[in-house]
Amino acid sequence: MACRRLGGVPWLFLILAWLPALCAAQTRAPYIPASPDVVLQQVPPTTDPRVRRFEQLRLDLQRHPHDAKRAVTLAQAYVDYARSTGDARFLGRAMAVIDPWMRRPLPPIPVALVHATVQQSRHFFKASRQELTTILAREPNNAQAWLTLATVAMVQGDMDEANRACVKLANTGGDFMGMICTASLRMLTGRAPQAYALLGLVEDPGPKAPPEIRAWIEGLMADTAMRLDRAALAEQHFKQALQWTPGDNFLLADYADFLLDEQRPRDVLALLQGDSASDTSFLRQVYAETALGLPQAKADAAAMAARFAAMDARGSHVFQREQAGFALHVQHDAPRALALAQQNWTVQRAPQDVRIYLEAALAADQPAAAQPALDFVQRTHLSDPSIDRLVARLRSDAMAQAAPRAKP
Repeated sequence: MACRRLGGVPWLFLILAWLPALCAAQTRAPYIPASPDVVLQQVPPTTDPRVRRFEQLRLDLQRHPHDAKRAVTLAQAYVDYARSTGDARFLGRAMAVIDPWMRRPLPPIPVALVHATVQQSRHFFKASRQELTTILAREPNNAQAWLTLATVAMVQGDMDEANRACVKLANTGGDFMGMICTASLRMLTGRAPQAYALLGLVEDPGPKAPPEIRAWIEGLMADTAMRLDRAALAEQHFKQALQWTPGDNFLLADYADFLLDEQRPRDVLALLQGDSASDTSFLRQVYAETALGLPQAKADAAAMAARFAAMDARGSHVFQREQAGFALHVQHDAPRALALAQQNWTVQRAPQDVRIYLEAALAADQPAAAQPALDFVQRTHLSDPSIDRLVARLRSDAMAQAAPRAKP
């Protein structure tokens, strides 16, 4: 699936999150592992060329500590790594890099744009949109800012703002980015055939296009094919996308969700290959193990529950949608799943958020509770086979509950 800042308030939230641990450290003896085999923390392998590049960029910035351009390059490398691996620690590193410039009354636009992007990645959508609006007031032709604004608006279900941003993006960033943005919007507003046709026009962006761009387009085509109820075509695009970016965290989660919907949990385990470092991958692994009734399912479910509890303790709500799904499909706690889905709804309204909201309302036998999501589907014309079926069931249940009882 798959939520930033440095100066001022954002750091305060980080400090507050760690404060209990810092205080405890002053009163308790330090933790000493019972065995050298105990894993305290997993770090990225230095065999990864991206990790080796971090060191080069850090040394370059150390030699030129007042160069904002070099700071942005390093921070963006951290952001890209965090997105592709799901390791949010690198978002914090990105914030640390740009902090000196974010403390200025008017940060350089490239720095502010990285800052807004990290806010988006951590699901601080309102703050991200405010900062992007400020950036665009200073630099109206900033294509990256328009793209990020369109993305945030779509995630929040603000289709009018997304459409405005897509139009501006087409005018500033060219037809290529404009068509991708427009296709993404049409996919979310009941016009999947048009979206797929538009993406087909940009499917081959040229030999110089980076793998990430190619994988992005293929992933969008996979999502669009799913909304067209064409499973075989969707899988074809997923596989092509993973050929371009084999370890992309969110792409793997998206494909795993597709496989779970297709009742193929063994393929999910083969796809994820026991990746427990990423929360998103580990959650899909738990879903697959549970579906198969594997012996390790119970222990891994408990470990996943502990991860969610740790997120709650930190005040992190990045994965509320996933937490709602876990509560519903693994813990079988429909009321709690519904409460989590409702909380998540105040932050984001992507198709996956709509789906878990509807599923939880059905499972909790509270069709009326799903009305905000039903209104959203009607207003935006969102169409998706799984969501369409849920909408029909909820409307049927609501009518049954509203009908007067027949007299004996």
